[in-house]
Amino acid sequence: MSGMIKKTVLILKGKEQMADWGRFQFLAVFLEAVHFILAGIGLGIGCWPLAAISLAALAIEIAALYFSKKFNNTFVGISILYFTVCIHSLVACVVLGWTFGFSLYNLAAIPVLFYMLYFSEDAHQPKKCALAYTAVNCIVTLVLRRYVYLGEAHYAYSREVSFWVSFFNNLSCFLFVIIFSTMFMLELMANREKLENQAEELKCLADYDSLTKLRNRRSMLHVWESVQRDDYCVVMGDIDDFKKVNDTYGHEAGDEVLKLVASIMQNALDSGDYASRWGGEEFLMLVFGSASYALKVIGRVQRELKNADLAVRGKRIAVTMTFGVSECGEAPDGNLDELLRRADRRLYIGKNSGKNCIIMKDE
Repeated sequence: MSGMIKKTVLILKGKEQMADWGRFQFLAVFLEAVHFILAGIGLGIGCWPLAAISLAALAIEIAALYFSKKFNNTFVGISILYFTVCIHSLVACVVLGWTFGFSLYNLAAIPVLFYMLYFSEDAHQPKKCALAYTAVNCIVTLVLRRYVYLGEAHYAYSREVSFWVSFFNNLSCFLFVIIFSTMFMLELMANREKLENQAEELKCLADYDSLTKLRNRRSMLHVWESVQRDDYCVVMGDIDDFKKVNDTYGHEAGDEVLKLVASIMQNALDSGDYASRWGGEEFLMLVFGSASYALKVIGRVQRELKNADLAVRGKRIAVTMTFGVSECGEAPDGNLDELLRRADRRLYIGKNSGKNCIIMKDE
């Protein structure tokens, strides 16, 4: 019960869409209530045809609800409900005349039809079906309207009775349109939020490495190209002997090492700096400030790696990194390719010099 209440609240807030069956069930129950009341009105004013067609509509709607659930297909049920409403209102117009307001149901049913078919998972061509159904409704209603206007109603009642029956029909149609238009708007809001969330997820997938949660190479280059400052350092870091970790402990252990390094790097940076997984076991940081500040950041990373407690099968894995650093001012106009080449070259100088070190100049 609490789950149903929670879902209802989310739907009313426009955070979640209704299920196909729930939407159809709501429509069927609403129409059943209207036709049940109209059957009572027919009996109350002594209009047996109105009572009979209202009870027939009620029976059809109950059957449509039952068989739609049984065969798990709401499209046929929506079609039956729509034409039941239209036929009921037209027959009522013939019996009582146009002034009782039954023709309003034909108009009110049109936007509800479009809403129901738009969100129906069983409707293969909802637009064509909605237009075809509406065309049939309009043609028959307009033709019948001429006949009813020129002819006499089969049952005549006082203006007082006509007013109250018309009042009920107007009220029902207003509620019909308002309730289902609100539902349509709420579902569109939920659908838009869903699309926005999906777009955000896709952007994250496109911009961030799924394992380390750091920016990927493409995203990092995009950020870098938009940088307007000229006081930054490029820090290229590579995990020492990473292949040995994979070969000795397995790729799952290697993944844990990558996640550990990513977490430590992210924590070592200030909020305005950037870290990315450049590829494989290679990482790149964009650090704003002087070379001495970049050294402090790298020092934090090395210190945290040294103190990290990463163990596999009871055996501690020691993780170290080698870094190559280049400063923005070293390349003409801060040329990205040149800064990357310098940082990469210095990284491999460090690799060839014993690893677990920081190289800031070419040797």
